[in-house]
Amino acid sequence: MAITKTLLHLALAASIWLAVSAAQGAPVTFSSKELCVEGVAAPLEVEVAETQAQRNRGLMQRDSLAGDAGMLFLFDGPMAKGVGFYMYRTLIPLDVAFADPDGRIVSIMTMTPCPHDDPRRCKVYRPGRAFVSALEVNAGFFERHGVKKGDRLFDPQEGRCDLAPDDESIADKD
Repeated sequence: MAITKTLLHLALAASIWLAVSAAQGAPVTFSSKELCVEGVAAPLEVEVAETQAQRNRGLMQRDSLAGDAGMLFLFDGPMAKGVGFYMYRTLIPLDVAFADPDGRIVSIMTMTPCPHDDPRRCKVYRPGRAFVSALEVNAGFFERHGVKKGDRLFDPQEGRCDLAPDDESIADKD
């Protein structure tokens, strides 16, 4: 147990160091795509953070985020339940939905900007469950749209979000 806890602390320290390094380094660019959130009629335009440098930068130092936009974090494999996100150098409050390999949301949290210059003093938002992706949007987005744990993130089908990935209408699903 002590070894696991030590490894988690080391992983967190390494993540903080990488994030600080990325925030001070060269510009990081992102690709974008449309993404559906179950219960939301129109697709979101999300930037995709799939490399370590992109994930470390995230939405740091942004003054705003469009209402129909977000950032999708993709990981190479399942992230342990003790891993989380923090808001170092992030200026806007955000919601984050952590999802499993099937796109099912396992946890939703609202995160507030960290006021500290030392990233070690920032709160870490941990979902308490393993996850392979996370979607950040403006704070309040999920509540406004009635999105909850168990809902799904998925690619649009024929440019639409009202169809589930298996071509069944989401409205017909229980």
